[in-house]
Amino acid sequence: MRLNNWLDCYDPYWYSRLMSLKIGYITIILFIANMFLSPPLAPLVMLLSGAGVLIIEMPSINDLDKKDNLYLAYIIIICLTVGLFSSYVYLKAWFIVVASGWCYILYNALKKKPELFPIVGVILMLGIMSLEGYNSGNFFDILNRLFFILEFALIVFWAHKFFPNLYHKIWLAATIRNLASLQQMLTKISVDGATVVLKHNFKARNVAALLKRKVYYSESVQLTNLLAEYYFYVADLILNKTTPSPELNLIANDLGLLESAIRQKSILNQIHHPRSLIYSSPTSSKLRHKSPTIISNQFEYNDSAQFNGYHNHPDLAIHNELFPRLYYHWNKICAHVNS
Repeated sequence: MRLNNWLDCYDPYWYSRLMSLKIGYITIILFIANMFLSPPLAPLVMLLSGAGVLIIEMPSINDLDKKDNLYLAYIIIICLTVGLFSSYVYLKAWFIVVASGWCYILYNALKKKPELFPIVGVILMLGIMSLEGYNSGNFFDILNRLFFILEFALIVFWAHKFFPNLYHKIWLAATIRNLASLQQMLTKISVDGATVVLKHNFKARNVAALLKRKVYYSESVQLTNLLAEYYFYVADLILNKTTPSPELNLIANDLGLLESAIRQKSILNQIHHPRSLIYSSPTSSKLRHKSPTIISNQFEYNDSAQFNGYHNHPDLAIHNELFPRLYYHWNKICAHVNS
């Protein structure tokens, strides 16, 4: 726990930890593959095949199918790059022409997706690095080494496919920070941290698409959208300066309860708000082996729930509507995970 808290200071969204785990996992598999296949210039083969994993884990690549397609495209392009550079390395003038033309073709092919421009730089750099080993100029020698790259790339691709889906950790980290930033806005009665809240919400929204193969995908998306609505609601309350500070503190306390529940990954027993969720928290064993329909039916809205008098303030009407829905979606996520 202490290590996680320390890492949170440097890796707030869990991206670096995810990358480290995946790179370590891919590296071990590549070393095992090298024991059996023993390719020439093994470090270079492993580098060229494994570097694509770093590319597909860029935050801007937020779709599972797009990650797969991008890795396959990367392997095709890196093989063409290595083949071209190795073939013309001894013809200095032609090498400059070919390298410049290839660079232009790659950038022009991606002109509609500028977020992928860094990939071109990585591919060109790897192409230049490959000349340290693949510089014979012999067609069959180059072809033989490209086959080894393709062979290792196939291993890396399936290793990537079997790697556990840990993107929910990024979503949880962004959501927790989103809630914490909203609380700071309310306690300080200031919109100075508004851009930070939007940044956290964008991170959660961006990674939510990677959860689409999870049973709780729709709940995660709806919870993220509700937090975006909360941001505009809270900002409006602060800017209008008509809501007393006790009411703002009440909203902050309620959001703090949700943040605590998300940190602990636990279901809340009962929420006392109008239109609140009444949920009798079962044990984890009772949650198992239940269908999504049964899980969904365990939750219901209750219009007659009693609550603190602060909630009667007219400015808190939207809070009374949004807050139970936040709990509702979070509790359903927990129920799905435990089932």
